[in-house]
Amino acid sequence: MSVQAALKAPFRVGTKEVYLPNFTVTFIRTPRMPASFAKFIVPLNMNKLDLRDYLYHAYNVRVVSVRSYIEQQKVTQGKPNAPKMQIKRWFRPRAIKKMTVELESPFVWPSTPTKEQLNEQWSKDTHEQARKDNDKYAEMRGRLADAAVDRGERISMREQAKALLEKKEQWKPAEELGFARK
Repeated sequence: MSVQAALKAPFRVGTKEVYLPNFTVTFIRTPRMPASFAKFIVPLNMNKLDLRDYLYHAYNVRVVSVRSYIEQQKVTQGKPNAPKMQIKRWFRPRAIKKMTVELESPFVWPSTPTKEQLNEQWSKDTHEQARKDNDKYAEMRGRLADAAVDRGERISMREQAKALLEKKEQWKPAEELGFARK
């Protein structure tokens, strides 16, 4: 940070120099709050001065005041991604730190785009066509060789399974039909 930028700041500038931040600051849409307030989800180790410096230097946003609180998560039984349900093992997910910032000038969220505008800019048809093209090229290169199943083959397998369930056909081992090695 240059000396001129430090002199222009309306507050005492911190000494932490962050060039490529390794944290995430999430801006939350809060329709019930006035336009001069903004709410963020920040890392647990970030303090009010860090957020004020970050907003000023990254976005040139001047902050009047900052309020912060840590929101504890509910205690649950067992860890969330455990392979088996763990009875009588209690787990509390990591807390979330939220900061509410009073801005010097109000921020107004842009209007939500309509479906027509989304279709013009982010056409679902274009997206589907691109996905099909990617699958086709990946299949040609052999990446999806084991995952790709022919549609006709699926229909045939469904009909065979239905006939077996209705007892119209008798099941035979693959060796008898000549499909597997003996």
